[in-house]
Amino acid sequence: MRWSVLVGLMVWASVPARATGDPKLLTELTRPALYAAVSLSSDGHYLAALKRKGDQQALVVWNAAKKPESADVLPYDRAELNWLAWVGGGRLLISLNEHGLVLYDAHIGRLRPLIEHGGPRPEDLPPVLLSALPDDPTTILMQWEDDAVEGYPAVYRVNAVTGESRKVVSAWKPVIRWWASPSGQVALGEGFRGRRQLLYSRQADGSWRKIADHDYFKDPPLDVLAVEAGGATALVLSGHASNTRELWRMNIRSGTMLQKLAGDGRFDMAAAILDPETDLAVGASFTADGTREIIWQGNTRRQLSTVAGRLGVHHLGLFGSSRDGRRELYHSYNPRGPIRYYLYDRDADTLNAIPHDTAEDSWPAPKESGVWIPVGKKGQQQMHAVLSVPKDGATGRAVVLVHGGPVSRASVGYDPLVTWLTAAGYTVLQPNFRGSSGFGEAWRRAGYGEWGRDMQDDVRTAGEWLVKTGRAKAGSLCVMGGSYGGYAALMSSIKDYDLYACAVSLNGVTSIPHLIAFLEKHRFYKLTVPRIRGHQSDYVLSRLSPLYRASLVRTPVLMLHSTEDGNVPYEEGRQMALMLHKYHKDFNFITLKGARHQLTKPEDRRTYYQAALDFLDAHIGPHAHD
Repeated sequence: MRWSVLVGLMVWASVPARATGDPKLLTELTRPALYAAVSLSSDGHYLAALKRKGDQQALVVWNAAKKPESADVLPYDRAELNWLAWVGGGRLLISLNEHGLVLYDAHIGRLRPLIEHGGPRPEDLPPVLLSALPDDPTTILMQWEDDAVEGYPAVYRVNAVTGESRKVVSAWKPVIRWWASPSGQVALGEGFRGRRQLLYSRQADGSWRKIADHDYFKDPPLDVLAVEAGGATALVLSGHASNTRELWRMNIRSGTMLQKLAGDGRFDMAAAILDPETDLAVGASFTADGTREIIWQGNTRRQLSTVAGRLGVHHLGLFGSSRDGRRELYHSYNPRGPIRYYLYDRDADTLNAIPHDTAEDSWPAPKESGVWIPVGKKGQQQMHAVLSVPKDGATGRAVVLVHGGPVSRASVGYDPLVTWLTAAGYTVLQPNFRGSSGFGEAWRRAGYGEWGRDMQDDVRTAGEWLVKTGRAKAGSLCVMGGSYGGYAALMSSIKDYDLYACAVSLNGVTSIPHLIAFLEKHRFYKLTVPRIRGHQSDYVLSRLSPLYRASLVRTPVLMLHSTEDGNVPYEEGRQMALMLHKYHKDFNFITLKGARHQLTKPEDRRTYYQAALDFLDAHIGPHAHD
């Protein structure tokens, strides 16, 4: 095999093959959406969005009664932004990645720092908006690190006009997240001590009482979503009454569950849908094959149905509304491309689409569906997976695409990488293996301590299912993934070389002991490390790590790794490349200089997509065995 040395880096890459695929489609799939992250101000007069400018995204704001082309362009691109929120009607609060806070007043077109003195510092905890205080448009409620208690946040009332701030709740251990009602009552504090999740409630006399103390890995899950209007109840996702997470209304004072609002026997609830006018829950959302919504408020349900009918779409969600309900922002999940947005003006009865890139209308959308695959020793369990077949049908060439996390999941819906692969003739199967989220706590916890074991067996089962059902031909199957998915792909090149002809890893874990040592430097590592380690020794974890089994790799491997990866350090990929070179294995290694764990820059995504397709075509493509 031929090698070339990348200047300044002790890594290798094989001489690249001729590029395959449609270069125009590659450019279109990897660039940002024309408009993304659209939001509507609470007074309904303004919209904000990230607008594409070349390969970048600029923050823009425009009057909702005018066209987006009239927007003011703010001096921030996507990489600089942490979060955005409308406060006080037409004021846009902007949190920058360096933890600075700036405020853009759309009424007068003025941009200024929110807090001139005494605000959050770059090295502290990032600021969090607790309430925009809709009844007091000049004031907001926020949390950031308390000078007096290092590493823990206090709550501050901030005057959005003058920038003055006043501490209203001091920090105290172990609370790291405060929850407040829409009117600004600080009602809950959430903290962690080791692997225990703690909730504290503010009582009528102003004191604080512990209302929950859970083992994060053994007890039923509990996730706070919001404090409701009035401050007496909270919306939570809880698994106390079911294997799956359900949406409940909880009494804040006691921690007692008052009412189940929504649930599903097979899938976890994911979020509550709030009425922007009343701040009360009117529905819930969850992911089955794709996103689904349960709406129990009749007016909201009828309005969604009416708007969806006018647009001719099936999956429509209410994304925002003015406090008076006169303007509403909707979004639809588009199987062919990015999310699309629509603005409804109730007074004029007009429904206008936020512009999208018309090139998306010609993209080759795959045929997608959710499937269930028997897994386990006797096939008594069912694993969900997303099957994406090329528009013109299966070709016999297929990819098992393993998601990262691993506490995450794949779902039906637009994915530019899947579109790229299916456009090139590859069937793609994304398994939600044991350890994936969204399918109940038993399935999620079945993956704890199972890296390289049961979780890896599920990846093999997914490939076998493709062959058994005739969707892939033996010898024409590759495994691919990023982060944990990259780990699984590398392990497949060791354990499942009889099934998979090649493996692709993006920012993949190569050493579980190294990953654990890296995570243990972080603050809340006891909430992550136990589900990786389980009860296994470092010796056993080493035996389950591709880095220490490189001599057993039996298939061609493509690895890519980002030099600025903050989740899986670049050194993991570099060391794996050195080991593969030492044992004379067939591999390519590409350094993504300056890239992070998630490939946010279009040029990095293009490198990944193109390299992956070239590699697949070389090993399982239509002429690979000629």
